[in-house]
Amino acid sequence: MSRLLLFPVVQSDKNKLDQAYEVAEDFKAVYENIDIWVPQFFQYDGASIPSLAWQVIGTPFNPHFMEAAVIHDWLYHTHQLEKKDADKLFYKLLLENNVEPVKAVLIREAVEKFGNWYWINDEDDSKYIEKLKNKIIEIGKDPSKYGI
Repeated sequence: MSRLLLFPVVQSDKNKLDQAYEVAEDFKAVYENIDIWVPQFFQYDGASIPSLAWQVIGTPFNPHFMEAAVIHDWLYHTHQLEKKDADKLFYKLLLENNVEPVKAVLIREAVEKFGNWYWINDEDDSKYIEKLKNKIIEIGKDPSKYGI
């Protein structure tokens, strides 16, 4: 896996929450010999952790969650993998990033149980991906590398 580089976004896309980070360089993970590339410019609004769980699990921008959550968010936008495989990769990346196994299981269970709503892309998600695709083309890269 490459190293994830992010920078804070002052004005996040309307498709994201108020606080967001943007991927500064293309970021890659591998799942069963499939390269998953997250493009530069993708905005990430943290792991979806309810504020009531922050004391037990951690905050949305916990560095141990960020790589797994960026990849997971990207896969939920692009559907390059089936949902169950995206969730498996998320769990694997949590463990690789030194998330305690008990916490990783709790997070995985929450994603598997409540992630269906996020899996379905709405019109705003589609517009966001189209805008991102255009930025990728503008810098001379092929959007198909990123699953779009």
